[in-house]
Amino acid sequence: GDGYEQRRAAGLNNQLSTYSVTIRVRKCEHPSLKAFLERHGGVRAFQWTPPYDWKPIRVVCRKWSASVGALWVTITADFEQVVA
Repeated sequence: GDGYEQRRAAGLNNQLSTYSVTIRVRKCEHPSLKAFLERHGGVRAFQWTPPYDWKPIRVVCRKWSASVGALWVTITADFEQVVA
């Protein structure tokens, strides 16, 4: 009630980023990308370099989907930065 709000950071690594990524590949390249994402299973981290950055970070991909066209496949994925 008095107009004040108490805020604090949640946890030690509270500044981790999340990215919504769109990847467009030829239909023949889709199986290898799909296998990569499935192999990591949303648990195993991999290195990825965010756009407009030069330093790779470790991310996991827990959620992704594919839209298949005649020649191209568009993958939409959520990459979450992790520490380890």
